[in-house]
Amino acid sequence: MSEARVFNPRFIGGIAAAGIAAFAAFVLLIAFGGSLATGNDGRAHPLSNSAVGFSGLVRLVNSRNETALVRRRDELYSEDLLVVPLTERTDAQQVTTLRESRRELPTLFILPKWQVIPDPDRRTWVRYVGAGGEAGGLGPGFRVRLARGPSRARAEGHGPLAGIAPPVPAHAQTVTSENLRPLLTTGDGRILIGQVTGSPHYVIADPDLLNNHGIANRQRAWAGVRMLEELNGPAGESIDFDLTLSGFGAGEGRNLLRLMLEPPFLAMTLALIAAAFLAGFHGLSRFGPQRPEERAIAFGKAALVENSAGLIRQARRETRLGSAYVDLIRQEAARITAAPRGLTGEALDEYLDRFSAPRAPRFSELAARLHLSRDRDGLVSAARALASWKEELIR
Repeated sequence: MSEARVFNPRFIGGIAAAGIAAFAAFVLLIAFGGSLATGNDGRAHPLSNSAVGFSGLVRLVNSRNETALVRRRDELYSEDLLVVPLTERTDAQQVTTLRESRRELPTLFILPKWQVIPDPDRRTWVRYVGAGGEAGGLGPGFRVRLARGPSRARAEGHGPLAGIAPPVPAHAQTVTSENLRPLLTTGDGRILIGQVTGSPHYVIADPDLLNNHGIANRQRAWAGVRMLEELNGPAGESIDFDLTLSGFGAGEGRNLLRLMLEPPFLAMTLALIAAAFLAGFHGLSRFGPQRPEERAIAFGKAALVENSAGLIRQARRETRLGSAYVDLIRQEAARITAAPRGLTGEALDEYLDRFSAPRAPRFSELAARLHLSRDRDGLVSAARALASWKEELIR
């Protein structure tokens, strides 16, 4: 008859595998947080595929230049051009902090224009609601006023953007400010792109020059790439796109879990996981025959002796057993040597001393040593010596 199984091994293995996978996913979410998000939510940021997003610009720029998506605060201090899309909900204090941290570094701010809501029928799409409000996200001391109007002409570049003339978006959004130097204007002189006076910071008033909806026009798309290349600093090696203000940042620094899951410590983490797996596999396999379960209380004389010894040990009376052990060895030695029946006490001890080997301790000396023992170690040593004397006697 085959052995009945209470649980199906495959079922138990499946439960264990599912638990391990769920725990690993949980650890990844804690370690990386928002950095694992796809960002395809319809908002205006570099990960979005909607009309107001900038994922198309990222792919287009990447076809000609190196690009990077900035998720951590400590990556905001490179000398590369940083493209920062703004929305009506962008915290002005965060923008001010970003401007202060990149005071001497090229930074391009894209102002909001459209108000949209997620399309309920098509995921990642958006629906137009209205025009955006006033852009106050550039922080205190830098106020802009937006004006909109239809335009079909081409824009005109100035300064570093001279020679670049992309088609002006329909209902172009422009900006006016005393702190802006015009770099790209409409035919009537309104500013589409301006440079903040005294700093390498730039403002794009109309996001349709660079967003997915705007770069659907081929001429505007390649003009946008050229503008970013021209605005990049001489020390810039790539064009970066900010995600920290869009809510996809990975925090100020690395937490302990993320540090364990990224090089160079990833190798150590994988080694520990492999060691844990091997230890678990070792525990599942049995080496050698099954060890029978022992009784709590054993049978026979051995159990009686062990229990008696345990009681004497707990009572701390071991040293008082020396005299009894001497009497036991004396009687055994007398029987072995066929001692006369009338011999007792010191007379018997003198008789047994005759059987000691030359230059070896005599029976009476070993018995006295055992009588005088006052600690456990001395008692054991004297008892062993007396037992050795008996073994020599038997031989």
